[in-house]
Amino acid sequence: MANENGIGRWRKYNAEMEIYEQLRDDVMDDARSLGMSEKKLNTLELGVEEIAVNIISYAYEKAGPLRVRTSTEDGLFRLEFADHGRNFDPLAEDMRHTDGVPTEEQAEGGYGIFLVKQFFSSVTYRYEEMFGEMANHLTMELLL
Repeated sequence: MANENGIGRWRKYNAEMEIYEQLRDDVMDDARSLGMSEKKLNTLELGVEEIAVNIISYAYEKAGPLRVRTSTEDGLFRLEFADHGRNFDPLAEDMRHTDGVPTEEQAEGGYGIFLVKQFFSSVTYRYEEMFGEMANHLTMELLL
């Protein structure tokens, strides 16, 4: 259910780097209003940055809609991202490919989603119809 903080309703942003701080602040304010600890807030901020910046940077040729929703259920803080950019499942494979490769020679990328998967209770992805068209829909849950 939505309240004055926006918890439970979809917020729509234009997927451009200029909106990142506002998007992050909106999500963090929702979490703070629910009494989330500082340690969990740090984890949440890492997740928001990883997912939002990747959508902003890679989903669209030109900026398109980026929707975000926060909600709570059964002691979990749920954060959802939806975009209509390129179909991309960030959970499909481990992008790090580090087997036997020295750290200094490893390719960049893949660590952010790896950390998100480690620190959040649940991370799921679906490509589904939302808001009248197909969308990437990523959901992350964090214990309150």
